[in-house]
Amino acid sequence: MGQAVICQNRRTKTAYMVEQTGLNLYSLEELAFFLYHNICLVDQGFFDERLCRWLEQELGCGDLAKRIRKGTASGGNLTNLVISVVGASDLYDSRELTELGEQMKAIGSMQEQERLKLRADELLDNGNDWAAMEEYRHILRMHQNLKLGVSFYGAVWNNLGVCFARQFLFERAKDCFEHALEYTPDEEIRKQAELAEKLMYGPAPLSGTIKNEDQPQRQLLSWEQEYRTRRRQ
Repeated sequence: MGQAVICQNRRTKTAYMVEQTGLNLYSLEELAFFLYHNICLVDQGFFDERLCRWLEQELGCGDLAKRIRKGTASGGNLTNLVISVVGASDLYDSRELTELGEQMKAIGSMQEQERLKLRADELLDNGNDWAAMEEYRHILRMHQNLKLGVSFYGAVWNNLGVCFARQFLFERAKDCFEHALEYTPDEEIRKQAELAEKLMYGPAPLSGTIKNEDQPQRQLLSWEQEYRTRRRQ
């Protein structure tokens, strides 16, 4: 999960698996940490009976499970559900919980396509390429939102191309990068499209006289990271 989490509550031998990422959680602190840092992956469906049973039976957090059940049954908003779990762990102080609530409020005010892209980007960052791919495709199937501008859709096409490239589907990746160029004439995307086209006909060997940094695969990965970093600034 990237950082050490000190568990003050019970740590269970039976993991709770987060289906969106395949991540196994073993304590309330780990659950809170996941929610705090991956809020874009969470929706109302996350707080289901499976989670409640795990909290109740494995961690002994019966009161928290009851609050979640009550909140979902009454149609409680997502922010309250998240804050109730994150706050129960004592990992975060009141200021951090307030900031989390404000972040969720900001996400809630976004256009639907923007929220979907944030979710897709989180999935891509977590290495869940196929799930990210479906989210990007979902955005592209929706009616184009003129409020978002051409750069938004250029980024969606680019990131969909990244998903295909990571799965070695270079022809599809090239097509996506070319679509991205129609929206955003970016030199780095053009390079990615050219590299994907080269890789369509078989990757160059990763050993021999060519330096590793000159290999098409490594260049494509490097440009992918640079492009997506710039897009988030």
